[in-house]
Amino acid sequence: MINKLYDRFKQFIKYNLSFLIFLLLFLGAFSIKTDYSIYKAGGSIDISQRINKANDLNSSLGSFNMAYVGMIQGKLPFYLLAKIIPSWELIPNDEITYNNEETIKDSLKRDHLYYEESISNAKLIAYKKSNIPFEIDKINNYIIYVDEKCSANLKIGDEIISYDGINYSDLNTLKKYIETKDIGDSISLVINRDNKEFNEEAIIFKENDTLLIGVAAVSIYNIKAKKNIIIDPKTSESGPSGGLILSLAIYDALLDIDITKGNKIVGTGAIQLDGTVTEIGGIKYKLAGAVKENADLFIVPNANLEEALKYAKEKKYDIIIKGVSNFDDALEVLSNMEVKK
Repeated sequence: MINKLYDRFKQFIKYNLSFLIFLLLFLGAFSIKTDYSIYKAGGSIDISQRINKANDLNSSLGSFNMAYVGMIQGKLPFYLLAKIIPSWELIPNDEITYNNEETIKDSLKRDHLYYEESISNAKLIAYKKSNIPFEIDKINNYIIYVDEKCSANLKIGDEIISYDGINYSDLNTLKKYIETKDIGDSISLVINRDNKEFNEEAIIFKENDTLLIGVAAVSIYNIKAKKNIIIDPKTSESGPSGGLILSLAIYDALLDIDITKGNKIVGTGAIQLDGTVTEIGGIKYKLAGAVKENADLFIVPNANLEEALKYAKEKKYDIIIKGVSNFDDALEVLSNMEVKK
């Protein structure tokens, strides 16, 4: 019995050897990394469906959708495909990371923190503009960049609790404190990493006439209100460019009117605490995704408008594209939209 099985196995190997070798080489190629990542046409995320409706919040007939760029790790097979697919763009990994110490994993962690910050900023703007009472319950401050010259053992994602016994409030406050020191002085930082607190000493150095300890951080605000908004960020979502659409979706949910007018609105643009909408990258991939998903309107930062219009003309896209400089501009664009029948 065993001999028969063995003979069959040998016959199978004999007649399928070429295929098996090809299969092993093909699968093995997926373990070969290159120094590139790949950008391609993305899509959009219906953020209107992700907003907590437990407090009788407004539901609109249309939707607000965050545009995103498709990204693939540059494993060898995908790298080769990107060489022949015109709509796929190879991006060197060193253009994605900020310095030689960083990994792509670090970059992805930073982008996720940027996304959480964009949710935080969007909430603050939406509550202020809608005149809904709210309070800031807590502020968390996370490191998003560690310079190669930083002497402390810090990582992207570390939470800064305090410095020299002073409760950390924001990066500008820390910068002003550093300006009172001299080159070579050290600052004691209390850091929270994985729910464990520890101390690190950061030595002050000078670069471009500025005193630094070599870190950058973002502030994320926890807001409490009677009309409460909850958006749980997914680990796969990242970057600051969803801020504008997030703020519009939250504002829409807080009000008793439908500012979408039944339209599918896709957009992109980072948003600052003062409502300013700033430039983003990957505009053509986001526009392609919006067209693919039959958006009625594509909103972009004014800084990206020319590029978006040019790409739409090249591709002969049939979509309304509007540029905005701030949150109020976006509201005006929506007020001029026709009701979708």
